[in-house]
Amino acid sequence: MNDPNRQMRKKQLTKKLLKNAFIDLILENNDVHSITISEITDRADFNRGTFYIHYQDKIDLLEELYQDAIEGIHQSIKKPYRNKGKVILNGVIPSNKLIFEHIEKHKKLFKALDLIEDNPDIYKRLELFLWNLFSKEIYIERETDAQETKYDIFLSFQVHATVGVIKYWIKKDFIFSTSVMSEQLTSFYSDKVIAMNFNNQNLD
Repeated sequence: MNDPNRQMRKKQLTKKLLKNAFIDLILENNDVHSITISEITDRADFNRGTFYIHYQDKIDLLEELYQDAIEGIHQSIKKPYRNKGKVILNGVIPSNKLIFEHIEKHKKLFKALDLIEDNPDIYKRLELFLWNLFSKEIYIERETDAQETKYDIFLSFQVHATVGVIKYWIKKDFIFSTSVMSEQLTSFYSDKVIAMNFNNQNLD
């Protein structure tokens, strides 16, 4: 008699091996379009038939890599606040650290997706995801009166700033620790710009 749980674990393992093979090939080739399904299955030690049991084509597999990356960030944001109606934020935001920990844990995935210049790329997808999350599921309460700072404008700033920091970290090959990145991102949310200093030698 077939064990459904065993079959599910086998399916998940097969898909994981196919994904890992694809990620490795992207990193080696600095490209996704030239990679063939045969190369993926050879690397994963499967035949092409096994691939087509799980995916329609290479693009289908790539879409699942994007989904894995975004869903991991989604879970990282939600995890510290489950079953809570409101959370007062003081100091480092717990979900920020979990976001960077997720990216670091799956750094090969994010480095591979960073190499892909298709539209929408990983950063545009992440921007859309964060916009939808913080406009539909989570509302960020601010000290500033809502009449003075429109929420949509504030949210646009927050989303693009967050994705920009993540993009910097990935492209710099994770040069700083997750703790440093979390602290930096939190400080950007709270610190106010107080002055601009000019180097007069560089001004016309």
